[in-house]
Amino acid sequence: MFAREGYPLLLGAAGLAALTFAAALRFRSWPWWLAGYALTLAALVVAWVYRTSVGTPT
Repeated sequence: MFAREGYPLLLGAAGLAALTFAAALRFRSWPWWLAGYALTLAALVVAWVYRTSVGTPT
C-alpha cells in the first residue's frame, strides 16, 4: 500500500499530528488545533506521495 521508505515519514507525521491534537486538548487553544489540522494535512500528503499502485511490486 505504501513504499517502505515512506513508513518512517508517515508514522512521524501522524505521530506529531496526534501529539499536537493532545496538546490542543490539554491547553484548549485554537492555534494548537490549527497546527494539528495542518500536520494532519501534511501526513496525508506524505501518504499520497509514498503510495504504491496495486500492481506495482515494492
